[in-house]
Amino acid sequence: MRSATKSSRRRLLAGLAITGKDPAPAYYLKIGRTAMACRFEVFLRPEDREFVPAAHRALAEVDRLEAQMSVYRDSSEVALLNRTAFVAPVEVEERLYGLLRLARQIGGETGGAFDITAGPLIRAWGFFERRGRVPEPEALERARALTGWDKLGFDDCKRAVRFSREGMEVNLASIGKGYALDRAAALLVRQGLRNFLMHAGHSSIVAAGASHAGPGWEVSIRDPRDHQRSLGSVRLIDRAMSTSGVSEQSFAAGGRRYGHILDPRTGAPAPNAGLVSVVAPEAARAEALSTSFFVMAPEEVRRYCEAHPEVASIVVGGPAQERDHGSPAEPVKIVTWGISLEPSEAGGGCVTTFGTRD
Repeated sequence: MRSATKSSRRRLLAGLAITGKDPAPAYYLKIGRTAMACRFEVFLRPEDREFVPAAHRALAEVDRLEAQMSVYRDSSEVALLNRTAFVAPVEVEERLYGLLRLARQIGGETGGAFDITAGPLIRAWGFFERRGRVPEPEALERARALTGWDKLGFDDCKRAVRFSREGMEVNLASIGKGYALDRAAALLVRQGLRNFLMHAGHSSIVAAGASHAGPGWEVSIRDPRDHQRSLGSVRLIDRAMSTSGVSEQSFAAGGRRYGHILDPRTGAPAPNAGLVSVVAPEAARAEALSTSFFVMAPEEVRRYCEAHPEVASIVVGGPAQERDHGSPAEPVKIVTWGISLEPSEAGGGCVTTFGTRD
């Protein structure tokens, strides 16, 4: 599916929104395509309309990557890996191999909070079919036994991957959209485009060059309890940003609500009820880390950001401010590391704590 249309300056991006403070009624060209179960869109300034064909080519690259990485397509390279990597090492395409290596690296850096082998857990909780359920304890333990980033074996000489246990599987849902954005954005830059914003599924974005308002692209952080309410904004200049939350994918059982973001270390859904945004040089890393930080304790997030100064994080809300019980009129807790959140024009009485670095 493709489209090239005009878009408002205040296009809502779920947790993010493009904003502009100049009074001119400017617009962007928007080129979109549905892939990876979401909408990918490229925003161009009108003066860059000659790059509309380039945007279509970038989106076609997203289609190609979906065909390579999808666990819902038996013909994909990842599906082949999942079927055979326990039997024998599987040679993997060079850039996909690099992505798997990056995922394993982030798994180690986050102490297992990020784990692309969590597919059995996703299935046990019913999120693979989007039919959430609480698994039986025995089923959950079987799934946990098949999960673990350290159970992936790599042969760099042969560019091959092997699973240490039968029944393991790789699922790139928590890094794949960001990776596709990185690849598509690189293609746009190679074709000569310098100023654009591209998003995937309203949660991950890449911002390059300048918008109408000047250098960078201003994005708004939305209240997870009320997506029409802005908590503040940040300006991205040649950076990526990803937001994770569970307000759109959850289920209720036994008087509790369970979100789709699982903590691989415990095998259970994360208790965090807010959202987490991460800014990083690449969208793949930003997406992986927003998922990781969602399940990590604040102190763990702080330590990670201090050790990786190229990464910044905004954590909104938490277990004490669940969507079902909070009121948009109440202050929402915002904790940031390595980034300043500009005050929201709408106000809202936000309580903001800024992290510091030595």
